[in-house]
Amino acid sequence: MKDGSTNENIWGYDIEDFKMPLDTLSHVKPQDITKGEVILNMKLRAKIEHWNTFNDPFVELAYNVMIKGVGEKTYHFGFHIDKHIGNTNTKEPHPIYHLQYNFNPTKSNNPNLGDLFYIDTPRIMHKPVDFILGIGFLTSNFYPIAFESLKDEREFVKLQQSYQTAIWKPYFHTLANNWKPFTEGDIVWNPINDICPIFI
Repeated sequence: MKDGSTNENIWGYDIEDFKMPLDTLSHVKPQDITKGEVILNMKLRAKIEHWNTFNDPFVELAYNVMIKGVGEKTYHFGFHIDKHIGNTNTKEPHPIYHLQYNFNPTKSNNPNLGDLFYIDTPRIMHKPVDFILGIGFLTSNFYPIAFESLKDEREFVKLQQSYQTAIWKPYFHTLANNWKPFTEGDIVWNPINDICPIFI
């Protein structure tokens, strides 16, 4: 928990500076960038009793990714997927789980933003991820060839399916419940992988 206390009903973990070399540098700008790195930091806390149920399991989720590009100098870009906790009485929409870009992931006091205009919105609604699903997310986006190979690995597929069931199933069922009654026979928007390519 944030205050350092322990709670036998909560499980979780922290990941610090998990690094992967960036293989895909297509459409990169500035064009002097020759290599890159994906750096993941995350914190997750979940209620044990809500795992594998239709409840939201997460008490806290902060999935922070920094992309570092190296050329004539070092460039940074970032985004996070997190759970908004606290007051949502603001002018901007605050989806409880959202993706948000971060153009100053190093927290520099004077970042070189060039012609970039930075603003704190939008917060784009996004499904929650843990480390397992997050690795699938990063791999599919930044290492697509490796991701296709991983989909042939039985253990990877079983792990992804297990966590998709535990985390995404309650999330999507809750969204679908807005249009109840939910009738399985009404589903005609297929294949599901066109909507979410990292479903396995």
